[in-house]
Amino acid sequence: MALKGILERAREGAGVPVAERDVERALAALLASEDIWRVIDLSGVPVMALVRVLYALKDLGYLDWDGGRLVLTPKGRDLVASLGIGPKLELKCPHCGGRGTALGPVEKIAAKFREIAADRPEAIQDFDQGYVTEETTLHRVAFMWSRGDLYGKELIVLGDDDLVSVAAGLTRAPKRVVVLEIDQRLVDFIRDVARKENLPIEVKQHDLREPLPPDLKGHFDAFFCDPTESLQGFMVFAERGIAALKGPGGAGYLGLTHCEASYGKWREIQRFFLEAGAVIAELRDAFNDYVNWPYIDHMRSWPHLPVQRIPGREEIWYRSALIRIELVEGSHIEERRYEGDIFSDEEAATT
Repeated sequence: MALKGILERAREGAGVPVAERDVERALAALLASEDIWRVIDLSGVPVMALVRVLYALKDLGYLDWDGGRLVLTPKGRDLVASLGIGPKLELKCPHCGGRGTALGPVEKIAAKFREIAADRPEAIQDFDQGYVTEETTLHRVAFMWSRGDLYGKELIVLGDDDLVSVAAGLTRAPKRVVVLEIDQRLVDFIRDVARKENLPIEVKQHDLREPLPPDLKGHFDAFFCDPTESLQGFMVFAERGIAALKGPGGAGYLGLTHCEASYGKWREIQRFFLEAGAVIAELRDAFNDYVNWPYIDHMRSWPHLPVQRIPGREEIWYRSALIRIELVEGSHIEERRYEGDIFSDEEAATT
């Protein structure tokens, strides 16, 4: 009955879905940490739903946050004991960070890539940017190589503040790398790096709300993108990537979080892939670790957080799964043009 009461309170006036399991996950995370960013990371609950649960717990006397910590009250600890909930465990391999990959031949370009990445343009909110750690980018490239989607292949990268194109190019493994990027700062930066390092990278400024240029449709073995997390925005990126593939056997790599995507959204995305002629071939959860962006106190969820503390730059709390899809039949994508804001929906937290 207590869970039902918490759920009812959390759903009052909520514009986001909140499930009973979300309450349980939040309580397990609160048992493991009193820090807001760790609770977000550990819970696996979309941020905008999580804050509803936290305020419901506070209103009902199960939680307090005096002093900047999220502290279960004695009543709250009695609750989790009665429900049989234990603290969330985080059991990651210390060598690969839980990714299940080794860098292998990519290790040879790691130092050079880190040197280049240190000078990249900073992430800005205009395009919902937020880049991953250099280690993550290197593991992405290693993973693509291990799946036969890099060596001797033609790769298109849709949006590249993570510099996947640069890391891939430095390996000298792909035959060709094309980048479509809206931000002129990144276009200029990647072009300059490609020229200085003699990398097989072509960079084109392009707004992905527009269909692909005709000369890029159906020309690539693989695509990589880290889409915005709104449902429409994610599908726009996926649509462009799938349209770029040559056909069956073509692969796509995309990131998807729990911070801004409920399982309802995940289901819609999985349905989209199937209808597009693709299958999710592999999924590595929490593969992508993100560096904290400079506009964190201006993101949509900031005023809703019960504790407003700017995390340190190296304090990882925002992660996403790496999804690999593969076309099993000819693409069913019919590209459309999109207008307006593709970055926001009711679950968006970082825009």
